[in-house]
Amino acid sequence: MSDDAPTPADSSPDAPPRPRRRGKRRVVLWTSLVVVVALSACLGTAYAYYRSLRANMVQHDLATVLPEEERPPKIGDAVNILFIGSDGREGGNAAYGGRDFVGERSDSLLLAHISPGNGVTVVSFPRDSLVQLPQCNPYGETEGTHGYYGMINAALFHGGPPCVVRTIESLTGIRVDHFVHLSFVGFREMVDAIGGVEMCIPEPMHDERAKLDLEAGNQLLDGEDALAFVRARYEIGDGGDLGRIDRQQMFLGALASQVLSRDVLGDPGRLNALLTSVTQYTATDSELTLDTMLSIGFTMSDARPKDITFYTVPSWPAPWDPNRVVWNEEKAERLFRAIQEDKRVDDALLETGRPQADSSPSASLTPSYPAEPSTEPEPTPSATPADAIEGRDATANPCVNGLGLGTEDTGA
Repeated sequence: MSDDAPTPADSSPDAPPRPRRRGKRRVVLWTSLVVVVALSACLGTAYAYYRSLRANMVQHDLATVLPEEERPPKIGDAVNILFIGSDGREGGNAAYGGRDFVGERSDSLLLAHISPGNGVTVVSFPRDSLVQLPQCNPYGETEGTHGYYGMINAALFHGGPPCVVRTIESLTGIRVDHFVHLSFVGFREMVDAIGGVEMCIPEPMHDERAKLDLEAGNQLLDGEDALAFVRARYEIGDGGDLGRIDRQQMFLGALASQVLSRDVLGDPGRLNALLTSVTQYTATDSELTLDTMLSIGFTMSDARPKDITFYTVPSWPAPWDPNRVVWNEEKAERLFRAIQEDKRVDDALLETGRPQADSSPSASLTPSYPAEPSTEPEPTPSATPADAIEGRDATANPCVNGLGLGTEDTGA
């Protein structure tokens, strides 16, 4: 036996306990308590943050005003979100126009079709479109309306967001799963939340009415500049709405590219600012919860700018009023059907073949307005038809591709 071997006395029950093990147990216990407390604090903070965001949200229950049996069916796993840009002048929005007008109309209307397999298709509806408006019940402070043939932007005036949803669904046959109702101030704040949007401006752009003053070249547009850019119309190009839509789509492409980049999604500060501005300055349907927003955001995080394509409903100038447009029904139907069937628009056009010829809109269709809610001066007539189904993706560069229909054509 070695001299270093323990003696029986060393291992007897009377030997003193070793304090080291008890010390280890205490360290483990205290460490566990610290971890639990830290996790609880983090979870509590996260929950408080979540509740604060939810508390800011203004939501509308579509189910109470739009009967399910009167609506188009849902489209598989795809999600359709209608963005309603309002021209209302309440509160801080009064700074963007001093006209005496009560109520609001849709200054911009876009439907985003988010398909897990086919990317994102965004369709713009010209605000000057003459369409068949459906009957809408009074909602909120609105008085409702019977069905009539008139301006698409009047739907918001007559029946609030539910009437706009009903109008788009009745015209397109596409289910609107969610809507986002956005004011001028809300748009400005969301752009500022992500640190502005970088764009290349191909030529100097000035519009006193929209307070737009941009020089040519690469620009970082803050919220005010961005709002002026997407609103500018009367002093740029032919003064028509179709040219403005093209410029809006160029901006939204640049915005989408920036939001999808790590500059926003990878920056907790900017992401928090964006979420805060969205919940504070928009109104949505009650089913577009914060959880749903985050889920859609995570789905979009893998998207690339080239997967986002913009289209405008094909249209002609109205024969009886060159300041208004009427849709090319055949081509519009092809565009809407592609979305209904959850197909890429280009693929759907190739499958069905392109139309042989188009007949011009009939002058026998005349609008009948119960009370046209418009006090703005008329723009210069836009004689350029936009009846082609042509898209652009979010990689389009205005300095390379131009600013679109009705802008460069006049040399502005």
